[in-house]
Amino acid sequence: MRKLLVLLSLTALVSVASAQSDVVEYLKAGPEDASLLIQSYMNPFAQSLGDGLNNGWYYTAETHKRFGFDFSMSVSAVKVPGSAKSFDLSQFSFENIALADPSNSMAPTISGNDAQGPTLNVLNPDNNNQVLYSFNAPGGTEIDIVPVPVAQLGIGLLPHTDVLVRYVPELKFNLEDDSDEETKVGMFGLGVKHSFKDWIPGLKHLPFDAAVFASYSNITANTGISFTPEDYDSRLADLNTGQYENQELDIETKTKKFGLIVSKKIAILTIFGSIGNSQSSSKVDLLGTYPVPNDFNNAGLSFEDQVDPIKLRFESSNLSLDAGLRLKLAFFNIFASVNKAEYTSYNAGIALSVR
Repeated sequence: MRKLLVLLSLTALVSVASAQSDVVEYLKAGPEDASLLIQSYMNPFAQSLGDGLNNGWYYTAETHKRFGFDFSMSVSAVKVPGSAKSFDLSQFSFENIALADPSNSMAPTISGNDAQGPTLNVLNPDNNNQVLYSFNAPGGTEIDIVPVPVAQLGIGLLPHTDVLVRYVPELKFNLEDDSDEETKVGMFGLGVKHSFKDWIPGLKHLPFDAAVFASYSNITANTGISFTPEDYDSRLADLNTGQYENQELDIETKTKKFGLIVSKKIAILTIFGSIGNSQSSSKVDLLGTYPVPNDFNNAGLSFEDQVDPIKLRFESSNLSLDAGLRLKLAFFNIFASVNKAEYTSYNAGIALSVR
Protein backbone atom coordinates (compact mmCIF):
# COMPACT_ATOMS: atom_id res chain seq x y z
CA MET A 1 0.00 0.00 0.00
CA ARG A 2 1.30 3.42 -0.87
CA LYS A 3 1.91 5.62 2.12
CA LEU A 4 -0.60 8.24 3.17
CA LEU A 5 0.81 11.77 3.00
CA VAL A 6 -0.10 14.07 5.84
CA LEU A 7 0.29 17.75 5.02
CA LEU A 8 1.60 19.80 7.91
CA SER A 9 2.01 23.43 7.08
CA LEU A 10 2.11 26.37 4.69
CA THR A 11 3.65 29.74 3.96
CA ALA A 12 3.44 32.44 1.27
CA LEU A 13 6.70 31.04 -0.10
CA VAL A 14 5.12 27.58 -0.39
CA SER A 15 7.29 26.03 2.30
CA VAL A 16 5.63 22.68 2.97
CA ALA A 17 6.64 19.96 5.35
CA SER A 18 5.07 16.52 4.99
CA ALA A 19 4.88 13.43 7.10
CA GLN A 20 4.15 9.94 5.76
CA SER A 21 2.06 7.28 7.43
CA ASP A 22 0.09 4.15 6.69
CA VAL A 23 -2.66 5.41 8.98
CA VAL A 24 -5.39 4.09 6.67
CA GLU A 25 -4.12 0.64 7.64
CA TYR A 26 -6.38 1.11 10.66
CA LEU A 27 -9.42 0.79 8.37
CA LYS A 28 -8.84 -2.96 8.50
CA ALA A 29 -10.29 -2.83 12.03
CA GLY A 30 -13.64 -1.56 10.75
CA PRO A 31 -14.85 2.06 10.84
CA GLU A 32 -15.79 2.17 14.55
CA ASP A 33 -12.48 0.85 15.89
CA ALA A 34 -10.54 2.70 13.17
CA SER A 35 -11.99 6.04 14.33
CA LEU A 36 -10.68 5.47 17.86
CA LEU A 37 -7.25 4.48 16.59
CA ILE A 38 -6.83 7.23 14.00
CA GLN A 39 -8.01 9.86 16.52
CA SER A 40 -5.21 8.92 18.92
CA TYR A 41 -2.67 8.54 16.12
CA MET A 42 -3.36 11.98 14.61
CA ASN A 43 -3.83 13.95 17.85
CA PRO A 44 -0.26 15.40 18.09
CA PHE A 45 -0.57 16.70 14.52
CA ALA A 46 -3.88 18.45 15.22
CA GLN A 47 -2.61 20.01 18.46
CA SER A 48 0.68 21.14 16.92
CA LEU A 49 -0.97 22.76 13.92
CA GLY A 50 -3.43 24.62 16.16
CA ASP A 51 -0.67 25.92 18.46
CA GLY A 52 1.57 26.88 15.54
CA LEU A 53 -1.12 28.88 13.72
CA ASN A 54 -1.79 30.89 16.90
CA ASN A 55 1.86 32.00 17.14
CA GLY A 56 3.79 34.83 15.52
CA TRP A 57 0.98 37.37 15.42
CA TYR A 58 2.88 40.09 17.35
CA TYR A 59 6.28 41.04 18.74
CA THR A 60 5.29 44.30 20.51
CA ALA A 61 2.24 45.94 22.05
CA GLU A 62 2.95 49.08 20.00
CA THR A 63 0.65 49.85 17.10
CA HIS A 64 1.41 51.66 13.85
CA LYS A 65 0.53 55.18 12.99
CA ARG A 66 -2.19 55.45 10.39
CA PHE A 67 -1.16 53.59 7.20
CA GLY A 68 2.06 52.42 8.81
CA PHE A 69 2.70 48.75 8.06
CA ASP A 70 4.92 45.76 8.59
CA PHE A 71 5.45 42.58 6.63
CA SER A 72 6.78 39.68 8.67
CA MET A 73 7.82 36.11 8.07
CA SER A 74 8.13 33.75 11.00
CA VAL A 75 8.35 30.07 11.84
CA SER A 76 6.94 28.37 14.92
CA ALA A 77 8.64 25.16 15.99
CA VAL A 78 6.07 23.26 18.04
CA LYS A 79 7.59 20.65 20.35
CA VAL A 80 5.60 17.44 20.74
CA PRO A 81 6.17 16.08 24.28
CA GLY A 82 7.31 12.52 24.86
CA SER A 83 3.93 11.60 26.34
CA ALA A 84 2.28 12.36 22.96
CA LYS A 85 4.56 10.08 20.91
CA SER A 86 2.70 6.89 21.78
CA PHE A 87 -0.69 5.70 23.05
CA ASP A 88 -1.82 2.62 24.96
CA LEU A 89 -4.03 0.27 22.93
CA SER A 90 -5.03 -1.62 26.07
CA GLN A 91 -7.04 1.43 27.23
CA PHE A 92 -9.62 1.01 24.45
CA SER A 93 -12.73 -1.19 24.36
CA PHE A 94 -12.63 -2.44 20.77
CA GLU A 95 -15.54 -4.06 18.95
CA ASN A 96 -13.70 -6.22 16.45
CA ILE A 97 -10.01 -6.40 17.30
CA ALA A 98 -7.67 -7.46 20.09
CA LEU A 99 -3.95 -7.26 20.79
CA ALA A 100 -2.02 -10.32 19.65
CA ASP A 101 0.32 -9.79 22.61
CA PRO A 102 -1.34 -7.97 25.54
CA SER A 103 2.10 -7.22 27.03
CA ASN A 104 2.95 -5.16 23.91
CA SER A 105 0.27 -2.47 23.83
CA MET A 106 2.08 0.84 23.14
CA ALA A 107 1.52 2.10 19.58
CA PRO A 108 3.30 5.10 18.05
CA THR A 109 1.43 8.27 17.19
CA ILE A 110 2.26 10.26 14.06
CA SER A 111 5.19 11.79 16.00
CA GLY A 112 6.41 8.47 17.37
CA ASN A 113 9.00 5.91 16.28
CA ASP A 114 9.22 4.98 12.61
CA ALA A 115 8.63 1.29 13.29
CA GLN A 116 5.63 -1.01 13.14
CA GLY A 117 3.51 -1.03 16.26
CA PRO A 118 1.82 -3.96 18.02
CA THR A 119 0.02 -6.66 16.05
CA LEU A 120 -3.77 -6.43 16.09
CA ASN A 121 -5.98 -9.46 15.42
CA VAL A 122 -9.38 -9.14 13.75
CA LEU A 123 -11.66 -11.68 15.48
CA ASN A 124 -14.68 -13.83 14.69
CA PRO A 125 -16.89 -13.54 17.83
CA ASP A 126 -19.13 -16.45 16.75
CA ASN A 127 -16.26 -18.92 16.59
CA ASN A 128 -14.41 -18.50 19.90
CA ASN A 129 -12.79 -15.28 18.66
CA GLN A 130 -11.05 -17.02 15.79
CA VAL A 131 -8.46 -14.76 14.15
CA LEU A 132 -9.72 -13.76 10.71
CA TYR A 133 -6.59 -11.76 9.82
CA SER A 134 -3.96 -9.58 11.49
CA PHE A 135 -2.26 -6.25 10.82
CA ASN A 136 0.27 -4.03 12.55
CA ALA A 137 -0.34 -0.59 13.99
CA PRO A 138 1.44 1.86 11.64
CA GLY A 139 4.68 3.52 12.63
CA GLY A 140 5.20 7.21 13.21
CA THR A 141 7.40 9.77 11.49
CA GLU A 142 9.81 10.58 14.34
CA ILE A 143 8.99 14.24 13.69
CA ASP A 144 8.57 15.65 17.19
CA ILE A 145 9.19 19.29 16.25
CA VAL A 146 6.49 20.51 13.85
CA PRO A 147 7.38 23.65 11.85
CA VAL A 148 4.55 26.06 11.07
CA PRO A 149 5.78 28.92 8.83
CA VAL A 150 3.63 32.02 8.33
CA ALA A 151 3.75 35.24 6.29
CA GLN A 152 1.77 38.22 7.61
CA LEU A 153 0.91 41.82 6.75
CA GLY A 154 -0.02 44.35 9.45
CA ILE A 155 -1.48 47.81 8.70
CA GLY A 156 -2.49 50.71 10.93
CA LEU A 157 -6.00 51.58 9.73
CA LEU A 158 -7.64 53.09 12.79
CA PRO A 159 -6.24 55.11 15.71
CA HIS A 160 -4.10 52.86 17.92
CA THR A 161 -5.31 49.83 15.96
CA ASP A 162 -3.50 47.40 13.66
CA VAL A 163 -5.26 44.99 11.31
CA LEU A 164 -3.23 41.83 10.63
CA VAL A 165 -3.78 39.61 7.61
CA ARG A 166 -2.48 36.17 6.64
CA TYR A 167 -3.43 34.72 3.26
CA VAL A 168 -2.26 31.93 1.00
CA PRO A 169 -4.43 31.10 -2.04
CA GLU A 170 -5.02 27.42 -2.72
CA LEU A 171 -1.80 25.86 -4.00
CA LYS A 172 -1.61 22.58 -5.88
CA PHE A 173 1.43 20.31 -6.20
CA ASN A 174 2.70 16.74 -5.85
CA LEU A 175 4.90 15.87 -2.89
CA GLU A 176 6.42 12.93 -4.81
CA ASP A 177 7.57 13.16 -8.42
CA ASP A 178 6.20 9.71 -9.31
CA SER A 179 2.83 10.22 -7.62
CA ASP A 180 -0.50 11.12 -9.19
CA GLU A 181 -1.85 12.10 -5.77
CA GLU A 182 -2.23 15.88 -5.82
CA THR A 183 -1.92 17.94 -2.66
CA LYS A 184 -3.77 21.24 -2.14
CA VAL A 185 -3.34 23.74 0.67
CA GLY A 186 -4.59 27.23 1.48
CA MET A 187 -4.81 29.54 4.49
CA PHE A 188 -6.50 32.71 5.70
CA GLY A 189 -6.05 34.59 8.96
CA LEU A 190 -7.26 37.90 10.38
CA GLY A 191 -6.15 39.63 13.58
CA VAL A 192 -6.69 42.94 15.38
CA LYS A 193 -4.36 44.61 17.91
CA HIS A 194 -5.54 47.70 19.80
CA SER A 195 -3.43 49.86 22.14
CA PHE A 196 -5.76 51.03 24.91
CA LYS A 197 -3.50 53.09 27.20
CA ASP A 198 -4.53 56.45 25.80
CA TRP A 199 -8.19 55.74 26.62
CA ILE A 200 -7.65 55.03 30.33
CA PRO A 201 -6.81 57.92 32.67
CA GLY A 202 -3.59 57.32 34.57
CA LEU A 203 -2.16 54.73 32.17
CA LYS A 204 -1.09 57.02 29.32
CA HIS A 205 2.21 58.09 30.89
CA LEU A 206 3.26 54.73 32.30
CA PRO A 207 6.60 53.55 30.81
CA PHE A 208 5.33 50.57 28.84
CA ASP A 209 2.95 49.72 25.99
CA ALA A 210 -0.18 47.62 26.40
CA ALA A 211 -2.68 46.27 23.88
CA VAL A 212 -5.51 43.79 23.53
CA PHE A 213 -5.42 41.28 20.72
CA ALA A 214 -7.75 38.88 18.89
CA SER A 215 -7.22 36.62 15.87
CA TYR A 216 -8.81 33.94 13.72
CA SER A 217 -7.09 31.52 11.33
CA ASN A 218 -8.29 28.84 8.94
CA ILE A 219 -6.10 26.35 7.08
CA THR A 220 -7.33 23.69 4.67
CA ALA A 221 -5.27 20.85 3.25
CA ASN A 222 -6.25 18.00 0.98
CA THR A 223 -4.14 15.17 -0.41
CA GLY A 224 -4.90 12.09 -2.52
CA ILE A 225 -4.37 8.65 -0.97
CA SER A 226 -4.79 5.02 -2.02
CA PHE A 227 -6.43 2.12 -0.13
CA THR A 228 -7.81 -0.81 -2.15
CA PRO A 229 -8.76 -4.50 -1.62
CA GLU A 230 -5.19 -5.39 -2.55
CA ASP A 231 -4.10 -3.84 0.77
CA TYR A 232 -5.92 -6.70 2.53
CA ASP A 233 -4.61 -9.45 0.29
CA SER A 234 -2.48 -9.26 -2.86
CA ARG A 235 -4.74 -11.87 -4.45
CA LEU A 236 -7.53 -9.29 -4.52
CA ALA A 237 -5.71 -7.00 -6.94
CA ASP A 238 -8.31 -7.69 -9.62
CA LEU A 239 -10.90 -5.94 -7.45
CA ASN A 240 -9.06 -2.60 -7.65
CA THR A 241 -11.73 -1.00 -9.79
CA GLY A 242 -12.41 2.64 -10.53
CA GLN A 243 -14.50 3.37 -7.44
CA TYR A 244 -11.28 3.64 -5.39
CA GLU A 245 -9.67 6.37 -7.50
CA ASN A 246 -11.07 9.42 -5.68
CA GLN A 247 -9.81 8.84 -2.14
CA GLU A 248 -8.63 11.91 -0.22
CA LEU A 249 -7.44 12.97 3.20
CA ASP A 250 -9.12 16.29 4.04
CA ILE A 251 -7.82 18.43 6.94
CA GLU A 252 -9.18 21.74 8.20
CA THR A 253 -8.01 23.61 11.28
CA LYS A 254 -9.62 26.75 12.68
CA THR A 255 -7.96 28.70 15.48
CA LYS A 256 -8.83 31.64 17.72
CA LYS A 257 -6.63 33.59 20.08
CA PHE A 258 -7.28 36.62 22.27
CA GLY A 259 -5.54 38.24 25.18
CA LEU A 260 -3.41 41.06 26.60
CA ILE A 261 0.05 42.11 25.32
CA VAL A 262 2.53 44.22 27.31
CA SER A 263 5.90 45.41 26.00
CA LYS A 264 8.76 47.63 27.13
CA LYS A 265 11.13 49.34 24.70
CA ILE A 266 14.75 49.94 25.81
CA ALA A 267 16.71 51.61 22.98
CA ILE A 268 16.70 49.11 20.08
CA LEU A 269 15.50 46.24 22.28
CA THR A 270 11.87 45.48 23.11
CA ILE A 271 10.78 42.94 25.70
CA PHE A 272 7.22 41.66 25.32
CA GLY A 273 4.86 39.18 26.92
CA SER A 274 1.22 38.20 26.72
CA ILE A 275 -1.46 36.16 28.43
CA GLY A 276 -4.66 34.97 26.83
CA ASN A 277 -6.66 32.04 25.52
CA SER A 278 -5.70 29.83 22.56
CA GLN A 279 -8.38 27.72 20.88
CA SER A 280 -8.26 25.32 17.96
CA SER A 281 -10.74 23.07 16.20
CA SER A 282 -9.58 20.52 13.62
CA LYS A 283 -11.32 18.00 11.43
CA VAL A 284 -9.65 15.06 9.70
CA ASP A 285 -11.80 13.20 7.18
CA LEU A 286 -11.18 10.27 4.85
CA LEU A 287 -13.26 11.12 1.78
CA GLY A 288 -14.14 8.83 -1.10
CA THR A 289 -14.99 5.14 -1.37
CA TYR A 290 -13.06 2.56 0.68
CA PRO A 291 -13.26 -1.24 1.12
CA VAL A 292 -13.95 -1.85 4.83
CA PRO A 293 -14.81 -5.05 6.72
CA ASN A 294 -18.53 -5.68 7.15
CA ASP A 295 -18.78 -9.27 8.46
CA PHE A 296 -16.61 -10.28 11.39
CA ASN A 297 -18.46 -13.60 11.70
CA ASN A 298 -17.16 -14.92 8.40
CA ALA A 299 -14.09 -17.13 8.26
CA GLY A 300 -13.31 -15.61 4.88
CA LEU A 301 -12.50 -11.99 4.11
CA SER A 302 -15.71 -10.02 3.70
CA PHE A 303 -15.98 -6.28 3.19
CA GLU A 304 -18.12 -3.66 1.54
CA ASP A 305 -17.50 -0.29 -0.05
CA GLN A 306 -18.21 2.65 2.26
CA VAL A 307 -18.22 6.34 1.37
CA ASP A 308 -16.42 8.81 3.67
CA PRO A 309 -15.90 6.20 6.44
CA ILE A 310 -13.84 8.33 8.87
CA LYS A 311 -14.73 11.79 10.19
CA LEU A 312 -12.75 12.96 13.20
CA ARG A 313 -12.92 16.13 15.29
CA PHE A 314 -10.26 17.59 17.62
CA GLU A 315 -10.92 20.45 20.06
CA SER A 316 -8.50 22.38 22.26
CA SER A 317 -8.75 25.44 24.54
CA ASN A 318 -5.80 26.46 26.69
CA LEU A 319 -4.26 29.31 28.62
CA SER A 320 -1.64 30.86 26.32
CA LEU A 321 1.52 32.50 27.65
CA ASP A 322 4.10 34.29 25.45
CA ALA A 323 7.43 35.89 26.27
CA GLY A 324 9.93 37.27 23.77
CA LEU A 325 12.36 39.87 22.46
CA ARG A 326 12.49 42.18 19.45
CA LEU A 327 15.63 43.82 18.04
CA LYS A 328 14.93 46.88 15.86
CA LEU A 329 17.49 47.68 13.16
CA ALA A 330 16.40 50.66 11.04
CA PHE A 331 13.37 49.41 9.10
CA PHE A 332 13.89 45.79 10.07
CA ASN A 333 12.86 43.89 13.19
CA ILE A 334 14.23 40.55 14.33
CA PHE A 335 12.11 38.81 16.94
CA ALA A 336 11.88 35.57 18.89
CA SER A 337 9.52 34.22 21.52
CA VAL A 338 8.46 31.13 23.43
CA ASN A 339 4.82 30.12 23.85
CA LYS A 340 3.10 27.71 26.18
CA ALA A 341 -0.39 26.49 25.27
CA GLU A 342 -1.25 22.81 24.67
CA TYR A 343 2.40 22.24 23.74
CA THR A 344 5.51 24.41 24.07
CA SER A 345 6.58 26.18 20.90
CA TYR A 346 9.36 28.51 19.81
CA ASN A 347 8.84 31.32 17.32
CA ALA A 348 11.35 33.42 15.39
CA GLY A 349 11.11 35.76 12.45
CA ILE A 350 12.01 38.97 10.66
CA ALA A 351 9.83 41.94 9.69
CA LEU A 352 10.05 44.98 7.46
CA SER A 353 8.34 47.75 9.42
CA VAL A 354 7.38 51.33 8.54
CA ARG A 355 5.70 53.08 11.47
